[in-house]
Amino acid sequence: MFLIDKSHSKKDLIELFKSLKVFIDKTLSKGRIVNDIEIYIDQCFYNDKIKNKSELVEYLQNPTTKQRPNIQEKNDIMYKSKRIIKYCNTHCELSDLTYPTHEDVYNDIILISKWGDIPSVRRACRLYNCSPYVISHVNPVISPEVKENLDNNKILKQTFLTSLKIRVATKENPIIVSFD
Repeated sequence: MFLIDKSHSKKDLIELFKSLKVFIDKTLSKGRIVNDIEIYIDQCFYNDKIKNKSELVEYLQNPTTKQRPNIQEKNDIMYKSKRIIKYCNTHCELSDLTYPTHEDVYNDIILISKWGDIPSVRRACRLYNCSPYVISHVNPVISPEVKENLDNNKILKQTFLTSLKIRVATKENPIIVSFD
């Protein structure tokens, strides 16, 4: 029996083992998953990310690499993101509600850019980079898991094509178009 670092969330453990072809029931508690961890480790099919059992055990014993803001940090990040989005949506006008100077916007965008896993931060960075008063281009820092998820969603959006079906109207089955 070995100890798993507490920084690994239940969701992280389920996703990690899912990538190793072991499916864990989401209804189980984190404590139950940790108690049965050795059973799950024995069932794993290792891949390029984690090559063997000892590497997996070492990964689980070390703190997670994911950064998670606490509640106060998250509220601060969301507030700054919303202010930057408001600044960009008002055509970069300086005011007391948004920002007094363009440098203040840049300083805030630099502070929040490390939290790129949060959608509002990514949107704020994108809007700031398109604004005419950009001091320097800022890219949000996105974890590999979120980046992979975004890439998959992008592919799904590109491959989805709507098809128009034209059918002939008959007296028995007319085509009715109504406008409300």
